[in-house]
Amino acid sequence: MKEISPTPQASYQGLPNITLRQLEVFRLVCREESYANAALELHSTRANIKRVCDDFEKAVGRPLFEEGNGRELKPTAFADGLISQISPLSRSLRALGDTVRNLHQQGRVLRFAAAGELFRGGLFTDFLTRLQISDSFRPCFLRIEAKRCRTALLNAECDVYFGAGITDSDRLDQVHLGDIPWRFETGDQFRATLPKSPLELPQDRWWIAEAGEPESSAVILDRFHAAGAMGGRVLSAVSTDLPGPHDIVLYHDTTARQQADSSLPCYRFSALLRKHHPYSELLPRLKGAAS
Repeated sequence: MKEISPTPQASYQGLPNITLRQLEVFRLVCREESYANAALELHSTRANIKRVCDDFEKAVGRPLFEEGNGRELKPTAFADGLISQISPLSRSLRALGDTVRNLHQQGRVLRFAAAGELFRGGLFTDFLTRLQISDSFRPCFLRIEAKRCRTALLNAECDVYFGAGITDSDRLDQVHLGDIPWRFETGDQFRATLPKSPLELPQDRWWIAEAGEPESSAVILDRFHAAGAMGGRVLSAVSTDLPGPHDIVLYHDTTARQQADSSLPCYRFSALLRKHHPYSELLPRLKGAAS
């Protein structure tokens, strides 16, 4: 019996179920070589972008990306071929995206994040005034605690994280915005006289309040010891051993409108963002405002 060729309708039934959203995400990830950067471009999250790519891989039945030595995503040979096959549609999507970006150039969303109290501080508000972003960005502010700052940045939940006591990272760019002054109090809330050097702190009767990441407090304490201070402990939110009524407690003061002097070791006020952020002008602006 002669074999009958499948009809066009039967052929269409065998095509994978591909959406325009998947093509848009696939094109951006190929261009950015990063789920997180594509997420920032599309105002989404890294998890959502990766999920769309995973669904697209299942639809076409072939792997689309491989991770390079620098953790960048490299399109597979199949993905390169797929990009060339859908190039007419890709060009149309790119033109549409460029048009939308041009229309909203003055309203691009820039998501700042920090622990809640920092947004009310004078150090942040003064820096924001110098940053002058209203010509290109529309800022919004998210409350994210310091322990989640790296995850939030790498998952594209925010663009810039501001914090005190944030340590360096090989996957993030960090801009130091200045030293944070101390506020001195005794355990009974009576304001203490500011010591002029670590040597003036009473032996074993002084504390520094924890800020940012736990290891940063240990670094500050070591710097006090290297400068001649004796004893001292870190006061954390879970401390069971609390200061006595005559002990001196050093609190980092983000409400101040001026940076600390150099007479005492102190926490740094920093801004963090992902390396190779798609807003290429963001890092130079942060550095310019910091200086």
